[in-house]
Amino acid sequence: MPDHDTSPAGRDYRPLDLAGVFNVPRSVLDDGDSYPLGARTLYGLPFLFGDDLSSDDLSGGERDAEAALLRVGGPDPATVTIPVGRAFTWMVVAHALESPDLFDGQAVGETCGHYTLVYDDGSTERLPVRRRFEIGPTPRLWSDRAIPLDWGQTPFLAVPDAQHRLMPRTHGRFDAAGARFVDIDDPQARSPYVLPYRFYLWPCRNPRPGRTVRALEIRSAGPAILVGAVTISDLDEDPFGRTVWRDVLLDLDPSAGPIAEDLAVTVDRGSATYVYSRTAGAAEGTPAWGTPVEEHHQGYVRVAATPSARLTLTRGENVISTCGWGELLAAGRRGDGGVTWRVPDAGRAWVRTTVRDAATGEPIPCRIHFRSADGVPYPPHGHHGHINADGNTWNLDIGGDVRLGTTTYSYVDGTCEGWLPLGEVTVEAARGFEYEPLHTTVTIRPDQAELDLTLTRVTDLAAEGWYSGDTHVHFVSTLGAELEARGEDVRVTNLLLSQWGHLFTGTEEFTGRPHTSHDGHTHVFAGQENRSGMLGHINLLGLRRPIMPWCTGGAEESELGGGLETTLSHWADECHEQGGTVVLAHFPVPNGEAAALLATGRLDAVEMIAYDPYNIQEYYRYLNAGYRITLVGGTDKMSSEVPIGLIRTYAQVPAEEEFDYWSWCRAVRRGAAFATSGPLLWLGVDGRQPGEETRVPANGAVRVDARVESIFDVDRLEIVVNGHVVAERRTETPGRTLDLTADVPLTWDSWIAARCYGPGAGVARHHDVWARPIMAHTSPVYVRTGEEYARSDAATIDHMLNLVDGSLAYIDERSRRLWPGRVCHRHGQEDHLAFLRAPFLQARDLLLERQAAI
Repeated sequence: MPDHDTSPAGRDYRPLDLAGVFNVPRSVLDDGDSYPLGARTLYGLPFLFGDDLSSDDLSGGERDAEAALLRVGGPDPATVTIPVGRAFTWMVVAHALESPDLFDGQAVGETCGHYTLVYDDGSTERLPVRRRFEIGPTPRLWSDRAIPLDWGQTPFLAVPDAQHRLMPRTHGRFDAAGARFVDIDDPQARSPYVLPYRFYLWPCRNPRPGRTVRALEIRSAGPAILVGAVTISDLDEDPFGRTVWRDVLLDLDPSAGPIAEDLAVTVDRGSATYVYSRTAGAAEGTPAWGTPVEEHHQGYVRVAATPSARLTLTRGENVISTCGWGELLAAGRRGDGGVTWRVPDAGRAWVRTTVRDAATGEPIPCRIHFRSADGVPYPPHGHHGHINADGNTWNLDIGGDVRLGTTTYSYVDGTCEGWLPLGEVTVEAARGFEYEPLHTTVTIRPDQAELDLTLTRVTDLAAEGWYSGDTHVHFVSTLGAELEARGEDVRVTNLLLSQWGHLFTGTEEFTGRPHTSHDGHTHVFAGQENRSGMLGHINLLGLRRPIMPWCTGGAEESELGGGLETTLSHWADECHEQGGTVVLAHFPVPNGEAAALLATGRLDAVEMIAYDPYNIQEYYRYLNAGYRITLVGGTDKMSSEVPIGLIRTYAQVPAEEEFDYWSWCRAVRRGAAFATSGPLLWLGVDGRQPGEETRVPANGAVRVDARVESIFDVDRLEIVVNGHVVAERRTETPGRTLDLTADVPLTWDSWIAARCYGPGAGVARHHDVWARPIMAHTSPVYVRTGEEYARSDAATIDHMLNLVDGSLAYIDERSRRLWPGRVCHRHGQEDHLAFLRAPFLQARDLLLERQAAI
């Protein structure tokens, strides 16, 4: 019986043609009709299974039309001889036991049969085939069991005939989103359960590789053995490989296109990860704060393969380049199709890293990134190299790590460990805005097991009573928020529960009290962001009890077709009744109820999530109308592409008060705060600080002092009075410190604030998902010229009245508020429309009074 070569897949592997010995149909297998037969390639190796078709066998006799498998033992002969007629180094047998007797208590390791190699000279080598070692029972459907018994009980020395495969990188079923984080589709874990394979592929090394094998004799020791195919090889390589992955670098000519998600490397005899971009060189701007997203032509993939494997680079359906793995390993570099394939040195060491505070010598939480000299990331064990395969992460894969542009950072408590490549390794580490970011190159030696790094504090605002906080974080857990906040030196994190249609997030995090880290440094409070698409979003901080409904008014905030059940004003009232703090999220949008909230004094602060001229001018509009309102910063973090505290609030807790979550909230309500996405900003007006008030005579003047220190470059520091820049300091060469002192004349009651910016007309930006500008802005100091602070602006009052009337028009004429049956609302009032309109009517009355007084 001659062998059968399925070139080019053969490549020194030759399947034997077993047609003359097949004696049973594939129906002996569970769900046998779904099992593919004929010529097949498994793990890149060619096999020839039966085909269930009638044909003449090689001796001229008509074989059974149903015969597709060989059964040895059971009702069939206990011994079958298969002609071979050639020398080989390896033999791979696709076989299985017909009966699942392993699951009936049969002993693991019991000999089920023997495979005997018969050489030309008549000598033999007898190879035992043992249960759960070389062979196992063919899988069953197990329809009466929740968990199939085959799972986790494959043979120790064989592999299933179905291998892992990469899942589609950018698409797939909604219910497979979580599984896609694993990268691979595991044949044993597919749901709903289908039989993933039928045979086990046992690689057997010929004890006498130089001798011609006349025949393979298969003998059963009792159990029925099913054989589907046999393949032999002249190569001196393990057919399934045992070498751990190594990096493969890809350099693409412009003609080959950029590194992108549609680029893929496949390996016929091994495995390959997705293709990722490399990070080369130092990023411009502040180190350890990310790299820009731009077109890259340098990528990498991690490959584990046998020497005879071939690598194929494709873009979509088009093949760009191919490369032999053995040839690449031997030469170190191969070029084809505008692509250069390279393999760097494979040496690596398992290294334990400690990051210490330069002043105390103690380990310090931070975020950290390691990469090889070739730009390949080596994250600490348990962390990502590429979060969600470099895809978007809204409500997916949140916590523990963050990606800024193209660089992924790992949050660690001051220590971490994992593989690092030998040679030069770039290390980046950062901890918020008060530590000098670290960017250094270290050399990892072959015997290295430890690495010590240092972060240096350059500013200590807590020593002056200023404590940082993020007013707006979503989707992470309380403990995840604590780790990330500690790594970013954020002292207060407001983790906000909310709703998006039928998605409710953070329900289990609510406790009604702050969670405080063991060292007392970090406080996480699970509050709420309650939302209405038209009226606005509002952050309710420091809640003792949940305030429901979380969202109202229909999609996309509440459920599709949902009704308008309440207003932001009513939520604010309930929050204040509990002693909480009310912040208007990402002021001023959605811009519906903002005017009513301000007019009725229900807001403690308005939040900036990114500096924008429109947003800040809206803030100035209300300040000019006499409303005293704190400006705070919050990230609205909803993905791993935003670190907690990228824009944050520094609030000053008085020296006589102990810092905790509640004292920080009180400081926010007083207005002792500034918002920043990096620069640290001080303001003094005749010695008064933000949130405070001072008095001067009419037509008098005040001394204003402003100062900025920053780990990011800045080029402008400005003093703003009543919305106008009255003094500024600019520098042609951006730097990290600026100061400004000015005597500012005042003729009437005024507010004074300071602001600063990163360099450039468009302002330097972070590499987070929203590319936020680098800037800082203080809350105002209020200056009065009489007994009481009083400002007003007729145009603003008109604007606010229009917003109030618009919100009332929406409630009356467009909101979905007509329940089809009898309804008892949460508020308990019979007149639901009157309940909704009440705060707006209150605001209108107050605004009309102010209008009349102008």
